[in-house]
Amino acid sequence: MKKQFLLPLAVLLCLLFSACIKDKIHFSYDGPCHCGVENPLEELEWLHNIAEEFELMRDKQWATISICTYDSTKQGFIINPCVNCDDGMQTFTDCEGNTLGGLGGFAGIPLSDYNIDPASVREIYRNYPDTAATLVNKHWRLLRFYNRETRTEEVPMQGSDPIPFWLYFRNDSSVEGGGINQLNGNYVQLEHGNIFINIATSTEIYDATGWEERLINALNDATVCDVSYYGRTMRIYYDLNRKYMDFIRAD
Repeated sequence: MKKQFLLPLAVLLCLLFSACIKDKIHFSYDGPCHCGVENPLEELEWLHNIAEEFELMRDKQWATISICTYDSTKQGFIINPCVNCDDGMQTFTDCEGNTLGGLGGFAGIPLSDYNIDPASVREIYRNYPDTAATLVNKHWRLLRFYNRETRTEEVPMQGSDPIPFWLYFRNDSSVEGGGINQLNGNYVQLEHGNIFINIATSTEIYDATGWEERLINALNDATVCDVSYYGRTMRIYYDLNRKYMDFIRAD
């Protein structure tokens, strides 16, 4: 009787435990062999755990991991847990994850203090998007306007059909778009996804719905452009970040 009872209980406990285990996050890597492995983010367990912890901080705190070479031939890592923190200290480690020292910070400790070759430093992970790589030379279609204070969304419609507004950011800092009229202007892209847009129309606005004028006003008031890590969605905040517009890749 005891064996018949214990077996199902053991199976149940196993299932309950396995349901709580988080799926392992897989990180791609296109750099050179480092610390004796082809993909340090995957093959070095201690480094993989750090990257997974940084993933949990997305949209809260920017973090990066870089590879480096020191003392001419030795290899290691530079781990920055808070890119957007004033005087934040970066951790310099060896291949086993042992801390060798701190970089930057209030004291401004330079790479040369640890004989790190500046040319060898290469970022291999970040938990925030590379806006320059994901924003430019792609068509972005407007999905909705969202008000963060009232928690309401609005989809641009003309009758029963959605209005196909789109934007295209070029390498020369110009931006164009369309929908009801042809839109054009320019933008300035700053670090960490901040973007400032100045957009107008090439023709007089004639839009009985008012959506295009609303879009232009919102774009000209935009302060932050948040492109998703996988490069498929874009969120532009405006009105002192109280509102935002969601876009999706259209090509």
